[in-house]
Amino acid sequence: MTARPRPVPDPTSGAYWAAAGRGELTVAQCDACGRAHHPPEPACPACGADGPRPRVVSGRGTVFAACVVRQAFDAAFADAVPYHLALVAPDDAPEVRILTNLLGADAAEPVPVGTPVEVGFERLDGPGAVALPQFRVVGG
Repeated sequence: MTARPRPVPDPTSGAYWAAAGRGELTVAQCDACGRAHHPPEPACPACGADGPRPRVVSGRGTVFAACVVRQAFDAAFADAVPYHLALVAPDDAPEVRILTNLLGADAAEPVPVGTPVEVGFERLDGPGAVALPQFRVVGG
């Protein structure tokens, strides 16, 4: 099996990945207009203000949209198909959409919009150690 790629934190995403390493999910919050967004960017996509700051959110949310991925377009993910890919709207930042794989759901069945989910963190040790936020169907 080919090793799966890992995120490489940079000055824009470093605080997000550091929070994930502590078991916290963050979104970027703009001080100028108050909008939250994800992924972190150097400027607010709503108003253009510099330096949105990370804000910890609860990690609970709902499925905004989902699909089942049945074909791996990268050999590193060949053993993972089929799996659910979802856009999650965090309960305490409902304007945000977080793209994620969705755990705890039967890949033979669609996941309905509005399904409650919660974040968990997969820790990848070794060089480039990182914690990957992933959502799981509540009760799944």
